[in-house]
Order: sequence, then C-alpha cells, then structure tokens
Amino acid sequence: MKIDDVVAMLDEGKLISLLRSLIKIPSYIGEEDDKADFVQHHLERMGLEIVEMVLPTADSHRRRNVLGIERGSQPGKNVMLCAHLDTHWPSANHFSAHDALVQDGKIYGIGTGDSLTPMAALLSAIDTVKRAGVAIKGDLIFAATVDELGHKQGGQMIGESGMKIDICLEGDVGSPMEVFICHTGKVEVEIRTKGSSGFIIGAFSERAGHQTVNAVVSMNKIINSLLKMKEQDPYFQVTHPLLNGTGAGLHIGPIIGGSVGFGLPTRPPGRGPGEHGVTIPLPTWCKLRVGGRYWPGQTAQGFVDTVTAWVEKAKAEDDTIEAEIDCYLDNGITAWETSEDTEAVQLISEAVTHIHGEKPKMAGMIASLELPFYDRAGIDCVSYGGNTRVGSPDEHTTVKELVDLTKVYIAFIMKACS
Repeated sequence: MKIDDVVAMLDEGKLISLLRSLIKIPSYIGEEDDKADFVQHHLERMGLEIVEMVLPTADSHRRRNVLGIERGSQPGKNVMLCAHLDTHWPSANHFSAHDALVQDGKIYGIGTGDSLTPMAALLSAIDTVKRAGVAIKGDLIFAATVDELGHKQGGQMIGESGMKIDICLEGDVGSPMEVFICHTGKVEVEIRTKGSSGFIIGAFSERAGHQTVNAVVSMNKIINSLLKMKEQDPYFQVTHPLLNGTGAGLHIGPIIGGSVGFGLPTRPPGRGPGEHGVTIPLPTWCKLRVGGRYWPGQTAQGFVDTVTAWVEKAKAEDDTIEAEIDCYLDNGITAWETSEDTEAVQLISEAVTHIHGEKPKMAGMIASLELPFYDRAGIDCVSYGGNTRVGSPDEHTTVKELVDLTKVYIAFIMKACS
C-alpha cells in the first residue's frame, strides 16, 4: 500500500479527540500515573502488546513507562516511537490548562507545546497504519515515558533495559520543517555560603566591631563573578553550527538564605508560620542553584570545574567568603549529536519531504531529551516534533500542525517498517 493511501485513512476527528483527552488528565512531573493508565488502555484497544516499566520510588507515587508493541510479521529493524507523559505545572495566568478548548483552529492546553501533541500524533499514526492492514517488518514500539522533564529516569530505564531497538524517533518540541540532530547536556550545582555574627542583631554586631560575614552578600559577590564567567571564560565562548549564540547556556536559578533559629526563613515578623524570616539576624547561610546547558564536545565536569574556578576567584578577591559547591544533577543527561547521514535522520527527512513537499533543515536545541540514553545503547536516534510553545500562557497547537505532524509520522512508519 502506498503512503498517500494510508495517510488518506487518517481519522482527523479521532485524532483531535485523543489529544483533548490527553490534555484533560493532569500529569505533572511525578504525578503521571493517571495518564499512564489512559495510554495503556488506549494501546490495549489498539491491540498492542503491553510492557510496563515501573520506576523504583521512595514515595507513594507509582511512576511507570507504558510501552505498546506491534510485533512484525516479517524480519526487519525494530523501531521505537516515544513521547513523554509528564508536563510542567501551569502558570498563574495559564489559559485553558486542562479544558482542552478548541477555538479558531487551535487546541489549547498543558503539553500541547511539548510532548502531548507528538504523543497523540504518534498513537494516531500507529492506529492508522494498523487499520490500513500494512504488514510490519520488525517490531514497532510505542513508548510513553515518565520523568523526561526531571532526571529522565524513564528514558534511562529503556536505554538500559537491553531491549532490541534499532531506530528511535522521539516526538518532542520542534517545528514542521526542522529535524533535530543535536542538543545540549544538562547539569546543575548548588553553591552554599556561610556567614557569621558575634551578636544576634546584625547591625549591633557590626557597630560593636565584631567580625561579621553576611552569607547573602557573599553569594551576591559570587553571582557577580559567575556573570563575568559567562562573558569571559572560554567554556562559554565556543560555537556550534546548529546552536544559537556562543557557549553553554547559564541558568542562575533559585536562591534562599537566612539564619538558624530566630529569623528562620519560615518565620514571619510575628506569630505563626510564614514564608520569610525577619531581617534582624545576620544571614548565616545562603543557597543558590546554578544550571548549565553544555554543548556537544563539552562535559558536565567541565561546567562544574569552570564554576568552581570562578567561585574561587570571588573568594580570592574577598577572603571573608566561605563557600562550597555540590553537583546534584548530572545523571548522564549528556549533550547529544548525530549525523544527518544516519538512517533515522534520512527516514524522517524523507517523510517530512513527502508530506510538505520540501526538504527539512537540520537543527539543534538548547535543551535536553532522552536521546543520550538511547544513543549509548547503540540506537540510531532522531527527534522531530510539533511546536515550541511549551510554558507559554496560551500554550496550544493548531489543528493543522497536529494533522500534518501525524501525516509525517505515518510516512515515517511506512518508510521504516514496511
């Protein structure tokens, strides 16, 4: 059967209904189980073999990958199509987070600018190919993963499972005419400073001539050093033909500080619990989290070493600064890059060209996906998705984007599996 004949069998109404159903089930990171149930039931109705991979967790949340497998009737390469279940939390001004509103050719909701649009498109593409009676060569695997927005434990579990997978297409953020063949790695560190005071009232201690160190002020000096680092250090000056700007992305993240006991950050200037401490005691501690998105050819350790060096510069300029650094997030979420000549890239490029009538561009993103875990397992990987509106107050996909994406996925399945 020809690709266009299968594409013509796509049920657009059913596709839209599926995406709306996915939107209506909240699946914030760590709370993906209800949506996993829905996807599993959907895969069962499609007649796919179900495989569950449950993550070991220390709390009461049950987190699992759900895989559906269509066994091939003939020998061929095993192809995995994947999208993640977890979404970010809605912002205070988010428009139609879970109402799945359809208006003016747009479908609004959490996840439509991220992986839920590809998830609906991939599921519908598989359903369309099955209804067309296409004979599949090799196994066709659909994987709905958890924790992609976190430590990517779901992707890591698949990559380390020993499953025989030859080609992987990850559906995530993107654009109709871009195929993603590289992305940055992810690493985060926590910097902690210490303060001291000879008396509980900071101003009194200073005026009395006591040796005082304000942990928050020390952290401010470190932040200023890190901003110079971004402008001056060679680690942040490299370039890449598919990534915007120069050097690794630097995130100056959340900061909190205060004192122990009187003026605890949870104590308000009065009785009862609250968010902030009072200002009288000199802050004796401060914590700052700093993240990096490092480029292909760089490493997480390189980022940690660079940050450490610039913290040491700040300490050399002010010997009252006492600071320590801990890398709390690495977990193998490395930078990833593949060649545009690989089979996976060629297959999706041909599929895009078939549907859109022109060849897509190769692209990269300053973000991270699950692909490094699959790549290290010897799987030929590529990413192609929907749009980049993730996190916007009016997060949405258009009906046309959704339909066109599904058609591309159908063409990819036909080229890779039949």
